[in-house]
Amino acid sequence: MIDDRRDFLVEVAWLHHEFRLTQDEIARRFDVSRSTISRALADAARQGIVQVVLTVPIRRESRLAADLATRLHVAATVGVRVGAESSATAAARAAARLVERIGDAGHATLAASWGRTLAATARLVRARATTAVRVVDAVGHAGGGEMVPAVDVTRTLAAALGASVVHLPAPAFVEPGPSFDALVASEPVRRALEVARAADVTLVSVGVVGEEAQLRIAGLVSGPAMTCLVDAGAVGEILGRWYDSAGRLVDAPGLAAVGLSLADLSMSRRVIAVAGGPEKAAAIRAALAGGIVHEIVIDDGLAESLLADAPIVESEDAFSSAAP
Repeated sequence: MIDDRRDFLVEVAWLHHEFRLTQDEIARRFDVSRSTISRALADAARQGIVQVVLTVPIRRESRLAADLATRLHVAATVGVRVGAESSATAAARAAARLVERIGDAGHATLAASWGRTLAATARLVRARATTAVRVVDAVGHAGGGEMVPAVDVTRTLAAALGASVVHLPAPAFVEPGPSFDALVASEPVRRALEVARAADVTLVSVGVVGEEAQLRIAGLVSGPAMTCLVDAGAVGEILGRWYDSAGRLVDAPGLAAVGLSLADLSMSRRVIAVAGGPEKAAAIRAALAGGIVHEIVIDDGLAESLLADAPIVESEDAFSSAAP
C-alpha cells in the first residue's frame, strides 16, 4: 500500500513538473478530485520526490554575504526574512540548503549541537539519498523549556539525509570531579567524542549570556552561575562552553560540559555557526575573533548588526575578490 502511494506521488509529480500538465488535467486522468492532486504534489515535495533548486541567490542575500566576507573575513550564508518569518527560521532555511549541498557531496561526517535553530534546520532539510554520510552528537543530552537536545537534531538530520547516526550517551552537564572524569573516559562516550572530533563539518548554535539565555530559561544553569559568567566577561555560549569578547574560555562554576570543547572546535575542519537575531551579534563576533567558528549561517537582521560595527572597506577589488 505504501509503495502504491509512492508510485502515485511519483507519477503525479512527473506529469505536473516534467510534462507540464495542470492539476485539473491530472485529476481527470486519474478520475480523482483536483484537491487530491494538490495534496499529492504537496506530499511529493515533503518526501523529497520533488525538489526545487534555485541556482542564483537573491541580490540582498548575495550582497550581505559578500560584505561579511570583505569586512569580517568570514564565509557567510544569509537567509533573508520573508513576511512575518522569524530570524531563526530564515537562518534555519538557509542552513538547511547548505546541509543539503554537503549531504549531496557524500562521504562526510556531520557533528551537530542542540538548539531550536538547529532543530528547525534539521526539519527543513529535504529528504534525499546520500552516500556514506554519518551524523553524530557534538554534545550530550540536555532538554527542558524550549531547548531541543542534540540527539533530536541529529536523529532528524540522519532521517532526512538517509545517514547513519552516532549518539553521545551522556548528559550535557555533570558536576566537575571524579564522576565527570569517569564518564568522559567510558568507552561509549569516548568513541562518540572521537567521531565528533573527526567530523568534516560541525554545526553549532550560538547562545547569549544572561537571564534570556536558553540554558538559563531551561533551568540547566542557575541564576548565581549565570551571574558569575556575566561578571567574568562571558558574551556567548557554544556547546555549553562560555567565552569572552576575545573568544577565550570562561569557566562556569559547578558545571562541566560533556561534548566538544572550544579547543576541539578550533582544531576542527569546518565549524559552521547557525544563528538568527541581532541579539546574537556580540556572541558571533567573539566566536569569530577566537577562531571558535569558521563559517556563519545567519539571517539578514543579524548580518546587518554584524556589519554595523565592522570596518568599511573602500576598495572595490577587495569586495569583488571576497565575494563567495
